Amino acid sequence: MKEKLWLIWKEPTSRRRYKIGVLTKEQNKYKFNYINPELEDAKLVGFNYYPGFEDIKKVYESETLFTNIATRLPNENRPDYLEILNCYNLEKDSDEFAILKATRGRTLTDNYEFVETFNPNKIEFDVAGTRYCEDIEKCKYDLKINEKLYLEHDLNNSSDPNAIKIIFRKNGNNYHLGYVPRYYSKELLNELNKGTEYSAMIQSLNLDSKLNDENITAKVKLIFNI
Repeated sequence: MKEKLWLIWKEPTSRRRYKIGVLTKEQNKYKFNYINPELEDAKLVGFNYYPGFEDIKKVYESETLFTNIATRLPNENRPDYLEILNCYNLEKDSDEFAILKATRGRTLTDNYEFVETFNPNKIEFDVAGTRYCEDIEKCKYDLKINEKLYLEHDLNNSSDPNAIKIIFRKNGNNYHLGYVPRYYSKELLNELNKGTEYSAMIQSLNLDSKLNDENITAKVKLIFNI
């Protein structure tokens, strides 16, 4: 079975995320290559290359997970290693690719992460841009696991014509929590424009997030009727 993850780079100043590469695993063989068009856009605002993958045009191949990616995984010698696996709903014998997919390989020292490619049946993601949404302070303590959410095309968003708002409804009021991550918005908007039925719910929640300079960290599970 072929599995893929997108490599995302976040521009440090604007915090915009660019989809710049794809990591593929098939029959325990790994490949990495850069992808356009967002790679060229990222290069215009300062991106050079992911450490260890200096050749933009090369397809890298390996029999094991690339060392420059594997070092982003939790260290097995950490005293809290099992707790980390449990937090991400992983098993003790989860392989490296499963751990990378769950943790996204995020670190506090750079602006890279690996995310699942768009799945027209189900996707999971953290709400983006919560720091821009004043509505959160009005409703954050009403948010709960499994609360229903709604998606709405943001027609007035000048930075992303495909931007999709995430809306929480309570007592007849709509609260704007943030956005679908940019790397999913185009494909997801296509489904919304087709009238595809969906269900979006809060899967996990941290009301005082210190991660990615967001006000909250809310993970959303989204399934489609396709």
